[in-house]
Amino acid sequence: MATTSNFTTTKVAVLLILCLQNSLFTLVRRYSQGVLLETYSKYEVLLVGELIKMLFSAYVISKSNDEHQNRRRLGNHFYYLLSTSRKMFFLALIYGLMNILSYVALRNISASLFTICAQLKILTTAT
Repeated sequence: MATTSNFTTTKVAVLLILCLQNSLFTLVRRYSQGVLLETYSKYEVLLVGELIKMLFSAYVISKSNDEHQNRRRLGNHFYYLLSTSRKMFFLALIYGLMNILSYVALRNISASLFTICAQLKILTTAT
């Protein structure tokens, strides 16, 4: 019973962290483009963000494995994940397109309205 409670607590904590991260990211983007009038490539920003997520995921996977496993086994694990996640490619593509379109949306609507819509995206993906 305690495991179910811990799992639910973890799910809620991850959801709250994602919502906070998304809100801060939206506010920083709006401030940098609207107030500071900075110009940068939205594609490069998204690419760097995705690379950071992949590196962090690789780090977590490497630390979650037993200490006795070597790098070769870690490479086999990554290969397994890539070969079995083909079904998710289409969904990841749609999610990426939504992230690109978010830059256009953020220029045309207020940051608060955009944040609410982005939170709905997270909530519907999580459920």
